Amino acid sequence: MLEKLKLESKYIRYGLYIILAILLLFLGYKIIDNGSYLIDITKSNIYNFFRMISPIFYAFLISYLLFKPVVFFQNLISKLYSSITKRKINDRIYKISRVLGIIIMFVIISISIALVINFVIPPIVENIKILLSKLPEYQTQMKIWIEEIVGFFNKNNMDIQATGELATGVTDKLFLVGNKTLAFIANSVTTLSSLILDLILTIILTFYFLKDKEVLFKNFKKIRDVVMPKKFGRALTIFVNDIDEIVGKFLVAEILDSVIVGVVSTILMLLIRHPFYILIGCVAGLTNIIPYVGPIIGAALAFGLGIFSSLGLGVSGAILLLLYQQIDGNFVQPKIVGDKVGLIPVWILIAVLIGGSYFGAIGMILSIPVAGLIRIYFNRYAKYKNII
Repeated sequence: MLEKLKLESKYIRYGLYIILAILLLFLGYKIIDNGSYLIDITKSNIYNFFRMISPIFYAFLISYLLFKPVVFFQNLISKLYSSITKRKINDRIYKISRVLGIIIMFVIISISIALVINFVIPPIVENIKILLSKLPEYQTQMKIWIEEIVGFFNKNNMDIQATGELATGVTDKLFLVGNKTLAFIANSVTTLSSLILDLILTIILTFYFLKDKEVLFKNFKKIRDVVMPKKFGRALTIFVNDIDEIVGKFLVAEILDSVIVGVVSTILMLLIRHPFYILIGCVAGLTNIIPYVGPIIGAALAFGLGIFSSLGLGVSGAILLLLYQQIDGNFVQPKIVGDKVGLIPVWILIAVLIGGSYFGAIGMILSIPVAGLIRIYFNRYAKYKNII
């Protein structure tokens, strides 16, 4: 009887295995058969997930950048209160000072944004309007130039594409850029409501991230202690603190250098009376974070928008920006960033060259903080070995 039960349970187990295998095969077939649909659904879900958490990410990034200025104002308010009232700073005053520090930072940012909207955005919008309105004129001028160039090649018996095809191709591309720009502006207007909602949510989250930073970190430490071994958790905390120190200093240095590049580029373009001086200055400053590539973008824009006024203006604008940004890239930026990250300029240049060679533009951007981390761990190891 016992053997019979064992035999039956054995067959039942085999039967379940077979059913499970059939179900897995059927599931695999369905996945393959509906592969593209499932991929689209997965992509859509991933996109929606990141779209949903984007305010959290932006709030974290903004609070990370603003935390040290907020603490500066917090300490200033606390010391001022202590000196006036002759009382010690207790926990309640500490929290109130933090909130006041956050409010001061928000006011400063709001005033800065208002100044940008009133004095910087209108000229840029006007530049873009002029650029779009002159696209047909630029198209005609471009076609004439191309016909002259092709005529020169044909006159000298050089093999080149037919004038009509070349001119049409380039001018069509020019119009395509204009149309895409207009479509982008239209889409931006339609999504304005969702952007406003995300902005409000980001501001609220930023406020609470800044206000309750210590509480949040205590909670993260508790989670770390629960899910990670003690030794690994401690090493991870040290590593994150190192990244915080290097990346924080690197971001401050890059923002400072980008502002300098933007202002100087705008002044240089204004001196030669370039019609799009503010637009070019803003683009040069924003793209400055990408070593080597950023300066080329600014110079190309100065040339491309300048030649429609005169060839000399386009060439002089490009040369001025290239010369200045070479000075900035080889002397000013390595000095500013190096002082913050703790690297001498020559190591900055070597890190950028290596990062760019292996990982392109992203490698150039990340090479400096990575080099800063390597310096920290090398010095620690050398100190551990009693080398320094």
